[in-house]
Amino acid sequence: MKGLVWALYLMVQDPNAGAASWAYTGVTYLNKQSCVSDGATFAKMPIGSKAVGVPSQANIAYVCILQPKPEHYKG
Repeated sequence: MKGLVWALYLMVQDPNAGAASWAYTGVTYLNKQSCVSDGATFAKMPIGSKAVGVPSQANIAYVCILQPKPEHYKG
């Protein structure tokens, strides 16, 4: 998978708003398992320990996505 890395994204879904927001955490991994492991660790944390200004009923998920390595592809 030359030129590709696993990237950790954050998804916040507010049931009252009916929409989800996605954000790139800025963290990349060379292997999928490391990304999944960190995402699972963050997911286990209470919402008050990992978010400020997010409604308490919001769902927070961490998602690993395979993407091009930053600066690898230039057009």
